Amino acid sequence: MFIIPDLLDAAQCQRIRQLLGQARFIDGRQSAGPGSQKVKNNLQGDLADPHIQEVQKLVHDRLTSNAQYRMMAVPRIVRPITVNRYDEGMYYGDHLDHPLLAGEPPARGDVSTTIFLSSPDEYDGGELVINSLANEAVTIKLPAGHAVCYPAGTLHRVNTVTRGSRLAAVTVAESRIQDISKREIFSDLSQLTRWVQDVAAGSPQERLANKVYNNLMRRWCKP
Repeated sequence: MFIIPDLLDAAQCQRIRQLLGQARFIDGRQSAGPGSQKVKNNLQGDLADPHIQEVQKLVHDRLTSNAQYRMMAVPRIVRPITVNRYDEGMYYGDHLDHPLLAGEPPARGDVSTTIFLSSPDEYDGGELVINSLANEAVTIKLPAGHAVCYPAGTLHRVNTVTRGSRLAAVTVAESRIQDISKREIFSDLSQLTRWVQDVAAGSPQERLANKVYNNLMRRWCKP
């Protein structure tokens, strides 16, 4: 689990809010599986709406070009963005994201991402609650433009909104590294390699770090 601060800057957040103010939303249960439909009570941006399509592209482009996301999630396929809206009284109970993602090509659901589009002071409730791998609940409510990524196989929910409206964009990715523990090791090594490149460019240590990084990529990463 990791947070990406300021994935969207203030101008991008403002543009998205303008677009969503004109967008069409539908019952979010239409995209949920049979089990999740019973605990899902929200609205979802209509994929046929051009305003939603523009938001999808903007957020998807920012996420997939983000260096931290590429380093930590090691994404192979990132599914299209879904925009969710929770008005007063709406919620999404405990659920798991789909393990197999529809689309072409088919993809496995490894890493889920929530991008907050509303400021915390615009709504009460609506916290994202994620069960960590240690089975401890982590409560998250971030500023607009910030994102949180977490394993798609963890149980999570959105608490009931008691005031205002909560807007968020979500997506799920297939990682090039399926195993969670290996993905953590690889992302740690990626950060360490970048640090060595910055402070010891041209040194034997940089060459060694690059060698280990590339050989681990050959062994663990799916093309």
